[in-house]
Formats: sequence, structure tokens, C-alpha cells
Amino acid sequence: TTATTATTRAMATRDGDSATARLLREDERARIARDLRAMATRKLDGDASAHGRRVALVPLGTYNEDPCVVVTVSEDMMRRGRACALPSAAVEEWTLLESASVATTSAAKRAKEALFGKDDKTVVEMLGATHDVLDVRGRTVVTPVLAYMGEIGEKVRGRSDVAAISLSTLMSLDGVAPDAKNGGVRFIGTLAAAGLEGYEAAALHAALRVVAGPRLEYKEALYDQFVAGYKRRAPPAPPGAKPSTPKDDRATG
Repeated sequence: TTATTATTRAMATRDGDSATARLLREDERARIARDLRAMATRKLDGDASAHGRRVALVPLGTYNEDPCVVVTVSEDMMRRGRACALPSAAVEEWTLLESASVATTSAAKRAKEALFGKDDKTVVEMLGATHDVLDVRGRTVVTPVLAYMGEIGEKVRGRSDVAAISLSTLMSLDGVAPDAKNGGVRFIGTLAAAGLEGYEAAALHAALRVVAGPRLEYKEALYDQFVAGYKRRAPPAPPGAKPSTPKDDRATG
């Protein structure tokens, strides 16, 4: 748990040339909001929501200009074998009398308070909701809501109860060891290694698909590996490198 927590708390670092650096620019946020509005989002009801509904905030921002997602961290989570979580809040019944949109926005704002407190003046840009997910243990339906919070470096630096995880880490298979038990690496397993699992991993996975949009560089991590028969591709050779041959691949003493 200590190693996992140390990895999770490693803050995003500035990398203006990275492929992810442009993902949360103003024009991209507008595209994300449009895509979320156009999505045929999956809504769950019935017995699945026996214990009510919650909204899980997917807080996006930048840490020294590096796009990231912000999560909560607590000693209680670590005792239960988890390193971090998405902030969430219950949907209040009275808000449902207004509209589903009002109920969702109200809960998302309260979830934001779990990150920065009630007195925080951060202007939150609500981008929209994605597919409902089921918290099996709590028998609760959870609606993930993507929100952009701008530059959050000063708000999380030095704190032990929140962490910023770089999108370049979450949206890539670089450095991820194959999972021999399951026949290959899986993205959800990658998130679990960072302390996210269950409905929260599913919610973040769906959110990152929208953030990535049609970009092919994220296709393997976000889509390909879930297709039957998936085989991990070899990383691309650096520019100017000579093609590998069987002789080149032999171990050397």
C-alpha cells in the first residue's frame, strides 16, 4: 500500500510537448461538452438504485500545465487497501423535484467541496455527465460528471488528502507490466494499481474515452485491449533506429 500511495501522490509534472498537454485546452473542453451532450448516455434505475443515487465528480484540471485528474486520499482508504477515490455526493430528493439536471449539478458542487472545502472560490466548469455506473457494494447508482477546475497546483501541493494523477499516466500503457494471470495488461487493472477500482475505475475509464476523443494515440489503452484476442503491440521504434532482427534480440552476457 505504501508503494501504491507514493505512486498515486506523485503529482503531475509540466510537459508542454506531451501528447496530453492539449487535451484540456478551451477548444477541447468545448468539444468534450458537445460530445457529452450528444452521447446516448446509459441511465440505470430500478433495483440497482435501492439505496439511492450519487454523483461522482471526475475533477479535471492542470498541474503546472499538465492535464490531470484530482482524487481524494485518506488513511481509511489505505486501511481498506485503496489509495484514492473520486469525490462523490448523494443526490438530494428535493432537487429531483426541479429536474435531473439540477439534481446532478447540485450534487456535483457538493462533491467539489470534498476536494477544496466550502469556502473555496474555484470556478468549476461543468462539462457534462457520462454513463451511469453501479456501486455494487453500496447498491447505489452513480452518475459520473466531468468538471474542469483550471490550474490546481497551488490547491493540492503539500496536501496529504488529495492527489493529482497525470492523464499521460492514465491514458497510456507505457511502463505497465503484462498481467500473466489475465493474458495481458488491462486498463482497469492499471487504475487499480493506482488505487482506483470498481465503479470508480469504470467511471474514469468512460470519462477518459470522451476526453481522448478520436485520437488514435490513445486507442490501444482505451479501446483495443478490451477486444477479444488483443495482443500488446511492441512500442514504436525511435526515429532513425534500425529494424530489430532475431540476432539483435538475443540476450548478451
